[in-house]
Amino acid sequence: MEIKRRKYRWDRIAGAGLTLLTALILFVAWIAPASVQSADGLVHPGTEVINESNELATKDSAQFHARPKEEEILPCSCNKKVLNLPKNPYTAHRQAARNLPSSFYVKDKSEMKSGKRRGKLVAVTDGRGYHIAPLSHSHAVLLPEVASLLEDMGQAFADQLEGTLSEGTTFRVTSLTRTAQQQAQLGRQNYNAITDASTHSYGASFDIAYTDRLSNEADCSSPTRAIQRVLRTFQESGRILVIPERNCMHITLRP
Repeated sequence: MEIKRRKYRWDRIAGAGLTLLTALILFVAWIAPASVQSADGLVHPGTEVINESNELATKDSAQFHARPKEEEILPCSCNKKVLNLPKNPYTAHRQAARNLPSSFYVKDKSEMKSGKRRGKLVAVTDGRGYHIAPLSHSHAVLLPEVASLLEDMGQAFADQLEGTLSEGTTFRVTSLTRTAQQQAQLGRQNYNAITDASTHSYGASFDIAYTDRLSNEADCSSPTRAIQRVLRTFQESGRILVIPERNCMHITLRP
């Protein structure tokens, strides 16, 4: 009886062996800790591998956090503690406000709108040497002649600082024309504010509280001296009346 011998396919056996060997290598790689070569040429098992993109991201993040914050520029004060100017009595301010050619009492917003339509009040915006602060208890309007005064003072202030490290500094106008209602509200909040007819309610006055520099390269001395000279010059020439207050300089145009 002839016995049949089984024929083996060695190509299949080799393929199966290769597949098993590959699976074994992948399993070992999965359970073994990652390794990386350090600068000293040695391999340190368990060291975290950082690819190039992660490394660059880490460097960028470090540079971002290392950048200095934007430098804060503090304003320079303009008030009676800083500036040395004579005080003109408030009675003189009130008399001047009532005697200006376009003067009228701004009782409410309706009166203000009527004054603008008639050309007795004009809108005021930032100009050379000065800027208008965000307003909460007044409106950015003035009598035409008072608006011209503000522009002239701004020009004089800018001229004082031209060519210096403080060039570009502007003085900050913090209050302009108030309605009678706004004045009454302010009087309840601020004991320094008068509760009866204010020169602000005639469109005749504005307040200067600060000078604002463009950078800290120059200190407050130059802007402070400049606004002092401007105010003193205009006061001594008889063009303005001044009340140095705790938080600002109150300016009224003289007729």
